[in-house]
Amino acid sequence: MNLKTIFPKKKVLSIDIGSYEIKVVEGKETKNGVKVDNHFSILTPEDAYMDGEILDKDLIYYVLNEKIKNKKIRTKDVYLTINSSSIITREVTIPKVEEEEIENILKFQIEEYIPTESKDYVVQYKIIDNMYQDNVEKLNVLLIAVPQDIIECHFQLIKDLDLNPLVLDYQPNSIAKVIKTNSFVNNTYPTENITFAAIDLGYNNTKVSIIQNGVIIVSRIIEMGMKHIDQNILNFFNYTFEELEEKKLEIVDISRIEEKYDDYNRLVNIVRNSIENLNDRIDIVFRYYLSREVDNKINIILLYGGGANIGGLPSLFSNYFDIPTIKVESFDNIVFSGNMSKYINSIGSIIRLEV
Repeated sequence: MNLKTIFPKKKVLSIDIGSYEIKVVEGKETKNGVKVDNHFSILTPEDAYMDGEILDKDLIYYVLNEKIKNKKIRTKDVYLTINSSSIITREVTIPKVEEEEIENILKFQIEEYIPTESKDYVVQYKIIDNMYQDNVEKLNVLLIAVPQDIIECHFQLIKDLDLNPLVLDYQPNSIAKVIKTNSFVNNTYPTENITFAAIDLGYNNTKVSIIQNGVIIVSRIIEMGMKHIDQNILNFFNYTFEELEEKKLEIVDISRIEEKYDDYNRLVNIVRNSIENLNDRIDIVFRYYLSREVDNKINIILLYGGGANIGGLPSLFSNYFDIPTIKVESFDNIVFSGNMSKYINSIGSIIRLEV
């Protein structure tokens, strides 16, 4: 797919700050896609970052600065990708106009879509599709409104690191760009004319995005993530942090139910029940999307993020939703040697498409 970009193809640092981990990739766009040269992650200091907000800038600065120095990173230009429950997304319908007029129409109507002071937000938009309403052609547009203070705080952090903040991206937009600029997932599943439910299984929450041909149709945050599952485990087992992580990685197949009652199967049952509770909430998002148009459907569920490493998780999702489910492992136009599921938001942010 030969899609033009709006920035020169030079090497950048792309940073995804989460409440559990900070993920960093160093790479660039090439004529064949994205090539990642370096990648690393850092455990986010406890209580330093939550739901897209930097709570302790000094701590975040310290761990990032130390790691960048230790890795001898020389690249200065930075792209950030974030998500937060305070980011407002709205699907709106406006009259069909020339593209340069869309922003003016949205500015005029913005108070209808944002329940608080619109001046406190930076608003961007993505065209979802064209449609006819009462025989009049209209545009279906996804509005994305990011709180101004979140933007300023992230940009100031990057400046304090003596780096150049160029882009602040929206995580669902990162995965949408990856889908748009690649033809196959995991060397097998095509991306064209496929509706994906992209599910980012994060630590504090879960992000659900319905994406069709690289266009975000629906995006929601569910206030339940791996932290909730960890707490359910710790209610029954006295594990240290390290033991907890090891035990989760020992799960062979979360979708299998065994009669044997030992610590391993107790753990599997706790995790499976927790994920099924999460799936009940994900199902609400799916039903909302499927009910909007009679022809709407979800072809494939994509799992990624820290929680996607649980053994057998795609089978559990497939059985629950009756939809083929895969964990993100590779894309045909991305050269990357690490855990794609973990770093996909950072990698997707490197892709800069024309509006």
